Amino acid sequence: MKEPAFTLEGRPVHVVETSEALQQAVSHLSQQPELALDLEFDQHHYTYGFTLCLIQISDGHACFIIDPFPIDNLQPLWDVLENPGITKIFHHANNDLMLLSMLGCQVRSLVDTAVAAKILNYAKAALGTLLEEELGLHLDKSQQMSNWNQRPLSRRQLEYAAQDVLYLHELKNTMVSKIQELGRLHWLQEEDQLLETITYTEQEDPHLKIKFPQRLTFLQQFVLKPIYDFRDQLAQKWNIPAGQVINTNALMQLLNDLEQSVNEWLHHTKGINGRLQQERYAEQLERIVNGSLKEAKKRQIPNRLPPNPFPPRLKTPETEARREQFCIVQRELIERYGAYATPMLLDQSIITHYSQTGEVVIPKKYAREIVLATAQELQVTL
Repeated sequence: MKEPAFTLEGRPVHVVETSEALQQAVSHLSQQPELALDLEFDQHHYTYGFTLCLIQISDGHACFIIDPFPIDNLQPLWDVLENPGITKIFHHANNDLMLLSMLGCQVRSLVDTAVAAKILNYAKAALGTLLEEELGLHLDKSQQMSNWNQRPLSRRQLEYAAQDVLYLHELKNTMVSKIQELGRLHWLQEEDQLLETITYTEQEDPHLKIKFPQRLTFLQQFVLKPIYDFRDQLAQKWNIPAGQVINTNALMQLLNDLEQSVNEWLHHTKGINGRLQQERYAEQLERIVNGSLKEAKKRQIPNRLPPNPFPPRLKTPETEARREQFCIVQRELIERYGAYATPMLLDQSIITHYSQTGEVVIPKKYAREIVLATAQELQVTL
């Protein structure tokens, strides 16, 4: 290996910015039994889309900070991450795994220290909190919300990125040892196996996933779709988050009065990018709105609310009795395992489903075994 870019608390930190350097790093990393891994990414915050900005990997001593921007092919690294013979240590892996899946990498054989924290009944599972409580370390988190798209990255950013993985081996070993003492290692193993199944899929009807302050009518939903697509195209073209083209409040103001002048709306509404006031964009948007209104009239799309996708919970003596039976079990689980570990075994959705249907649905094997055994001990019939 070449000389590190710098050392951090006596540990070498290598910054990988070329395909040649990546190959050297991969040759080293592929020989290690365990790797700690973290990603820095931008998700519609500074730029358009879900963007991988940095990959940090530690072998327990040295750290490799991989810049994906100048490297054409990351497949050699993906091969290491997909190797089931190498354990990958994460903290709060979900979003990292989703992004890696989007990029064509399905990580195998992982351990998530945030999941371990829940099993150990930690109220807070933030990495800084765990490192401080378990290892007595204090991390500087001032760079957490910095712009990871910018180049060059500052020394403080690189140090922050390295710190996120340099201590994960030690943290994992400490927490797994405690989990073993409690006899809950099978919890962690099943939870980590579930994380391996995370895969990226494109959202259906993403325009309906916007969190509006109120429900939209059939007509509003129909008109929103082409506006959403137009906004998304401009966001991608300008490489900015879609909310910086037209924000949610501005969209709502337009949808609440579809007969208003689009030009007036553009010039008198907050939350609209000034570039949209250019004649070509204003005319295009006006054609989109007017065209969708005409098509909606042609299709006789009603301006009324659709049925509530979340109907009110049925409340009868029978459903409430079933709920109370499960709550007896839940209270005992909290007594035995703690208030923060218990939702891994029995969460509110399971209780609600049982109260409404009389059916016990607990997908996780370890959780089902514990819940049913506890119910039997308490002589609660489920």
